[in-house]
Amino acid sequence: MTNITLYQSIPSHRPLPTLRLIKSLLNTNCKVALDLEDGIQDILNPALTTGLKEQARKDFAEIIHQLPHKKISLRINAIRSNEFQKDLALLHQYADHIESIIIPKTETSEDLAIFCKAFGPTHKINLVVETQRGIDNIDEILNSNYSDLIEFVFFGNYDFHLDNNTYPITEQGSLNYWSIVEPIIASVESHKKSFGNSPYANIADTDCLDFALMQLKKRCKRKFGMMSLHKTQTTYIQKNIANNGTVKTHSNRINHDTFTLESFVNNTQKGRSFAFDNKRIITPQEYLLLLRKQHG
Repeated sequence: MTNITLYQSIPSHRPLPTLRLIKSLLNTNCKVALDLEDGIQDILNPALTTGLKEQARKDFAEIIHQLPHKKISLRINAIRSNEFQKDLALLHQYADHIESIIIPKTETSEDLAIFCKAFGPTHKINLVVETQRGIDNIDEILNSNYSDLIEFVFFGNYDFHLDNNTYPITEQGSLNYWSIVEPIIASVESHKKSFGNSPYANIADTDCLDFALMQLKKRCKRKFGMMSLHKTQTTYIQKNIANNGTVKTHSNRINHDTFTLESFVNNTQKGRSFAFDNKRIITPQEYLLLLRKQHG
């Protein structure tokens, strides 16, 4: 069976419940990816985002102090963002506790060079390509002088749609999604790197997880990565991996999840970027896309 690396993404937020979640994963084969980027922002009041990210760094430090022997991955803010230098200082301070760095919104090899020159070529790096420019430049990125540090190249489906101003989101239950990622997989693997699949926001939709796992096994020749957004997803994927990857058949679905602007506003999680409604995460990207659509 193809080797699968599973990450659970957890916003760096509220240390006590976050520590409980991380400790529940310690004896599993799931890696922890603490997030300072997408999960830490206020979409409804952007002026609060800088303060939220500053608190997230403090929360990260507290979490690490309670896990002295556990290494985790850290998703920083985009290299060209105003938050990068602050994240860089955190990385230097806690380098010994970090297994890999996840760099979002990678668009050129220069992004990778900026990071490695500032931090040093000391850790494994997982890139996220989630803009059209990043996808168009994927071969140039993977030809970087620092490419030996790259372990996974993840696709970010929600930001990809936001960048292209495309709504509704083409989700992983549709073969149209796989037509988007197939050339990305081919490019990544041609450079002897591993593809990482986009997270999926509908926590309750295990059929789609089955279908995604089946498609990844069919299309990836090397080990691949999966990103979970919730312990429920993590547990379900782990069971599938333990069952030697046996998955249910699943027909191609064209339907899209729908929600209203009000459902996002009424169910937004305090201090977080997303809403949680009826066992489904509503991503900030979906909210912004629907907002654009409704207001022209």
